[in-house]
Amino acid sequence: MSDGPSPAELAGYVRVARDHREHERYHSVLKLEESAAWRRDSNALKLLAARWSDSPAPDRLDPAHGAVGCVDLNDPAVVATTGILFMEGESEPAEITSLRSRFEQAAVRYQRLSGWLGEHMAAEWPRLRSLLVPDLVEAARPRFRALTRTTEAANAYSLVARLLDSAVHALKAQDLTPEGVRRDPAAAAKMVLTASWFLDSAASALAEAGAQLGLSDPDWTSFIALAEA
Repeated sequence: MSDGPSPAELAGYVRVARDHREHERYHSVLKLEESAAWRRDSNALKLLAARWSDSPAPDRLDPAHGAVGCVDLNDPAVVATTGILFMEGESEPAEITSLRSRFEQAAVRYQRLSGWLGEHMAAEWPRLRSLLVPDLVEAARPRFRALTRTTEAANAYSLVARLLDSAVHALKAQDLTPEGVRRDPAAAAKMVLTASWFLDSAASALAEAGAQLGLSDPDWTSFIALAEA
């Protein structure tokens, strides 16, 4: 039967808990903020899809008259809030290129984060078993609750990465130049709307992970107090 951690080891657990409590306070907010930003991007795609699904016949002006917007493709609310503006004679809007690139990078980032965090949590489960002794078992309970949530976060980040990657794939599969959208506006709308749905799911998964991390705050505090006692 284990006698539990030494005083020095227990003090180390407490220092780690203090650091991770503060770190998760930051990340619980960051994940909610990032999720909200993704939903705003997703909403813009929904508006474009709605516009293209009920698009009038193109009313084009010659680009020789200046920088002319595509009346049949642009949504005023999207232009005002995101800057996405389809222009006659131009390629896909730079804002869409940037949006797709941001999600592509986020997918890579969250896949890496999932692997890194999952590896560390896999090591924590056997390490913290030393707390499962009569003198420390009450402190072990909140510590393992926090560990459970962080492990769930690692799993959630992998799902987030897959959803973002699927959204990027849908956006890449559709020609989003003015001429590409005009070839089949209804089909383009379906592809963009599908990407939006993937983004909604990724945002929801990330928001839930962030909210769950926030719930660990009292568990970290309880563990620190009980362990020090």
